[in-house]
Amino acid sequence: MHLFKHYRNKGITGKTYLKSVGQGFETGFTLNGTPVFIGNFIHASEARKWFAVLNKEIKVFSKKYKVGPQYPVAWYKHFISTMLYSHYYRFLDKVFVKHNRVYLKALKKDVKKYQRIKKNWSPKQTTPFLKVA
Repeated sequence: MHLFKHYRNKGITGKTYLKSVGQGFETGFTLNGTPVFIGNFIHASEARKWFAVLNKEIKVFSKKYKVGPQYPVAWYKHFISTMLYSHYYRFLDKVFVKHNRVYLKALKKDVKKYQRIKKNWSPKQTTPFLKVA
């Protein structure tokens, strides 16, 4: 999966991308070929959602913070980078809460099943599942 979106303003070109990398996915933003932001995901659906948010935030940022004819490009790259990372980590917080809820629910279910199964064992039959090697 490869998605790209280009942005241009006079001599400055920006590009957002979403691509497969190994077992996961990478999203990013470059200005004049210099990486300004890189984010990694395991799930494609989350990567696509973030890619949509990334493009929306670039547009909002560009409209909100207009530039003059002689602005410092290096400083602007840092400014947009910090903005993107703050939105990225806010997005991840929402995603992690969802995953945490799902896995805690699954853990509670497994513990209950273990307690039911454990009632049928005698103390002499039990051993640790894993031992230090």
